[in-house]
Amino acid sequence: MRKIVRIVSEKWWWFAIGVGVCMLLGIAYYLRKSPQWTTDASIVLRQKEGGLADQIGGGLSMLGLSGNTAAEDEVVVLSSRGLLTQSIDALNLWEATSVKDGLRWAGEFRNPALTVDYIQLEEYYDVHPFCIKVKPTRKGYKVSTKSGFFRRSSTRVTTLDEPIKTKVGTIRIHANRPLSSDTTYRVDHKRHELVVAGYQKLITIALHKKESNIITLTMKSPMPERDKALLHQIIEQYNLNAIVDKNMLASNTAAFIEERLNIISAELVDAEKNVSQYKQRNDIADIETQAQLFLTASSEEQKAMAEIETQLSLVDYVDEFLRDDTKRNNLIPANIGITDPSLQSALSEYNSILLQRMRIQRTATDNNPVLEQMDAQLASMRQNIIATIGSVRESLRIRQRNLQAQDTKFNRQIKSAPEKEREYVRVVRDQKIKERLYLFLYEKREENALMLAATTIPAKILDVPQRDVRSRSPKLKNLLVICFLLGLMIPAGILYLYLLFNDKIDDTKEYERRVKAPMLGQLVENSRQAHIAIHEGESTVSAELFRLIRTNLRFMIPSHVKSPVILITSCINGEGKSYVSCNIALSLAILGKKVALVGLDIRKPMIAQYFGLSQKGHLTDYLAEPTVTLDDIIVPSGEHKNLDLLPCGTIPPNPAELLQTKRVDELFAALRKRYDYIIVDTAPVALVSDTYLLDRISDMNIFVSRYKYTPTEMIDYLNQIVEQERMHNIACVLNGTKGGRAGYGYGYGYGYGNTKD
Repeated sequence: MRKIVRIVSEKWWWFAIGVGVCMLLGIAYYLRKSPQWTTDASIVLRQKEGGLADQIGGGLSMLGLSGNTAAEDEVVVLSSRGLLTQSIDALNLWEATSVKDGLRWAGEFRNPALTVDYIQLEEYYDVHPFCIKVKPTRKGYKVSTKSGFFRRSSTRVTTLDEPIKTKVGTIRIHANRPLSSDTTYRVDHKRHELVVAGYQKLITIALHKKESNIITLTMKSPMPERDKALLHQIIEQYNLNAIVDKNMLASNTAAFIEERLNIISAELVDAEKNVSQYKQRNDIADIETQAQLFLTASSEEQKAMAEIETQLSLVDYVDEFLRDDTKRNNLIPANIGITDPSLQSALSEYNSILLQRMRIQRTATDNNPVLEQMDAQLASMRQNIIATIGSVRESLRIRQRNLQAQDTKFNRQIKSAPEKEREYVRVVRDQKIKERLYLFLYEKREENALMLAATTIPAKILDVPQRDVRSRSPKLKNLLVICFLLGLMIPAGILYLYLLFNDKIDDTKEYERRVKAPMLGQLVENSRQAHIAIHEGESTVSAELFRLIRTNLRFMIPSHVKSPVILITSCINGEGKSYVSCNIALSLAILGKKVALVGLDIRKPMIAQYFGLSQKGHLTDYLAEPTVTLDDIIVPSGEHKNLDLLPCGTIPPNPAELLQTKRVDELFAALRKRYDYIIVDTAPVALVSDTYLLDRISDMNIFVSRYKYTPTEMIDYLNQIVEQERMHNIACVLNGTKGGRAGYGYGYGYGYGNTKD
């Protein structure tokens, strides 16, 4: 947490910039974005009770699996592309017209400023959306077209009523009202499929509650008046389609009754002609009274036989209808007078499921699994109905045979009557049967016509489409709060990624806690960008910190060691070991001690460069040639009289072998006799083994790490050296910290620069 607070306090300006930029973007978005409004409506479905859906729903409720499948199906119907297409077409919403209002585009409804006729479009623009912009000018109009980012064109015309050739094709623009010269008008053109898909995204249709018959329709866009009209049109079109679906059954029934009435009418006319002709042929007058007595005596039996014959005729027709493959997807005529309750219920349930399938088929493909399941269900129900018809037919025939037996008994009674009387009774009986059947069908036709005329709408509007005045979005206050939070979150996210992937030492206290060697001190960045940071009589932050290291160093050197050799190294190149070596040597020299600074980083020597020496030294010559003496390689530093340098000479081809020779031991034995301190600048330990070879001659080893440069994994490497005792008497210095990180009260009032090796 302390590390996070420190980084945030360092990068506070990131958050300031992030908040400022996000707030400006939010305000620009608010000025450019048209306000969105929510428009909603609700309807309640009128459901018939007692059907299969109610029975299934009741069973699910008993099992704890409540649901309203009928209402859910109607939600799908209301959301269908077909219904939305009909509604859009009724309102002519295929093209969107808008007017430039400041930075926003304000949509137009009912009375658009422009109407475009597409005389001939290019093939590409038949399928790809584009927009047309019209800008009135002093000399006419500027007409621009745009499709995507790259397909743009512009042309100037003097009048809009003439055909205009543009990149999208030849068009004609009609101005429905005078156009203002200080604004721009736009017409967006898309394929009908894309328009329908766009409106589908804007409209949400769902059940008010899970088990409710109330459905809510919600739409959100910058044009609430258009939304109200569209939602109202969807409800109206849904009711109209539902009425048409329901009337299909009544229409089929009416057609069947009309067909049967025509047949029965012809048969009744023939029967009446037979009665009349029989009377004329046989000159019958008084026999009618006697025949009427016979007919009255058998009226109940004849009426029952007529009803049975009617039922058999209706059942046979339904059976023929079901077995006709060409009528497989047609509704079965219902309410035609079938009296068997089981068959009537089965026919009603079959028609209900078939109507549901028709609705789903409008918005689904032929291989839709729901349609396949319903087809299988309808086929099974069709077979069950055919089997039920067989049972009903057999029952009717049994009753018919019983009545015929009674009629035969009655006929025996009238055999004693004259032949003319018997024949007359038969002819009159046929005429009465046809007459009753005709009257029965005529009555059913009137009942069906009444049902067709009295059809009620299936969806009643509870709440008319209305704009919610509280739903305006975006709201400036909320938008600014979101932008403010984003302005904080974006820099925080960047800093988090920085912390996640950062592998450099960037916390001084964590470095002190993790390293398993004593700390000599910390060094801030040198404000003067110079290699020499300490001079006699100066009190800069860097000079004071080197003096502090010098004090700590004197306490860490074993007391019995005279003229100690202090080896200064690092883990990798660039951590500032040569910079630390030069300035520690100078701080000791300022104290009045004789100090020798030895440059044994013979692979990349830097001592001579730091002190500005023209000649690079001869230390490697001394190690390789016995004839070279110590006095030949010692060079005055030029910075202080007590400091001498032994800069490296020519880079040898075999540094490791050279450092293992006896000349190295002889060199430091001689230096111990001449100097109070010998400071040795050596190579990085993680790159080469040179420093390990010099551990034999050192009394103390100082490891230099650099703030925000040294990888954190080098701490583990240094700890391994300490734990494995590969080098002895190790101490650490952290170089390059900020002024406030040094921690010893020297951070105020100074500027800082970079210090590199």
